Amino acid sequence: MSLHTIKQNQKEIFGMVFLLAQRWQNIGDQELKNSGVTTKQWFLLVTLHALFESPPNLNELAQAMGSSRQNVKQLASTLEKRGFLRIYQDEEDLRVQRFKLTKRNTQFWNERADQDESFISSLFEKVPVEDLNTTNATIKTLLQITEKKLN
Repeated sequence: MSLHTIKQNQKEIFGMVFLLAQRWQNIGDQELKNSGVTTKQWFLLVTLHALFESPPNLNELAQAMGSSRQNVKQLASTLEKRGFLRIYQDEEDLRVQRFKLTKRNTQFWNERADQDESFISSLFEKVPVEDLNTTNATIKTLLQITEKKLN
């Protein structure tokens, strides 16, 4: 493969990732419309559930999401009002806020589990398994490269 083709592929992938993220957000918002949760709020809840064994502080959560503290705080405040998480002061340092998922959050997502699994599967329905494996590995590598550039 020529250097020109490689560079062209890199540019196309760069642009397509943005486009895909935007379209998936729109599709996800439509899918979640009746639940009262947006895809950005969903991402916060998934991040909190999947990446933390104990309640993180605002900085930790914002860093894990790749977002600003202000955006995460706004999303979390809305989710707290809806009962999905609790924001509370750290017992050792009252300046620190911590974020913890609630039982309502667990119940809500358990009730949606089959619907959500079907939705995610539909996004990949015509993608061969080998392509899924390659894409997964490639995205993980790109995230690692990106993380190094941010630090």
